[in-house]
Amino acid sequence: MKPIMNYQQVSQIPEQEQPAYYSIRELAERWRVSRGTVYNRLRCEGAPVLDFSAPGKRSRKAVRATVVLDIEGRRTKRLC
Repeated sequence: MKPIMNYQQVSQIPEQEQPAYYSIRELAERWRVSRGTVYNRLRCEGAPVLDFSAPGKRSRKAVRATVVLDIEGRRTKRLC
């Protein structure tokens, strides 16, 4: 598994190379947590999620990259 980039490295990537949206699975790999934890963190943050399914139906969901970077920026802490 390749190493995860930190917030500063991701923000320095040219905008054309960054994905516009992340899937729940991609976020789970990026944050190294389970998909359930991704859902819980997004729910706690009140993050908007792109979902084209009918109410009550299952489908793939996507989260805008800017929302992901905002969440990572707020949750990033300095070790003392």
